[in-house]
Amino acid sequence: DRGLKRLSVTAIEPDDLEQPPVARPDEPAEGAARRLREEGARWAVVLDADGDLHGWVGLEELAAGGTVGELAHRMTAWVPVGAPLKQAFGVMLQYDAGWVAVLDGSRLLGVLTPAKLHEALRRSVDADALGVARGQVPFDSVADA
Repeated sequence: DRGLKRLSVTAIEPDDLEQPPVARPDEPAEGAARRLREEGARWAVVLDADGDLHGWVGLEELAAGGTVGELAHRMTAWVPVGAPLKQAFGVMLQYDAGWVAVLDGSRLLGVLTPAKLHEALRRSVDADALGVARGQVPFDSVADA
């Protein structure tokens, strides 16, 4: 039960996020697909030049041709930065999502994956035990836990 309570009081921070592959709305689908295959990625977030989120697109959809913007899906699994980890976990479950977009307004800061959520939770526990800020807990101590 303490773990669930910790999820409720631990806020998502930018350091908790991964940076996903990015595609631009006006980018040709063929070019985006080629880049994703080269990166070994199956999907990308769709961002405009200002970093505003327009959705996501999968490698399979890009095979249809056209532009990324025409093929992008609306983003349903997202939370604002600073939201508690519990909210992000709930969104993952609600949408059966393997990751959740974290936004500052409409600007994408990154994505929270289950592994990063667990890491943030462990860092929160370790920070309390050490009496330091969460950002002062080294990542390698979490990986060894």
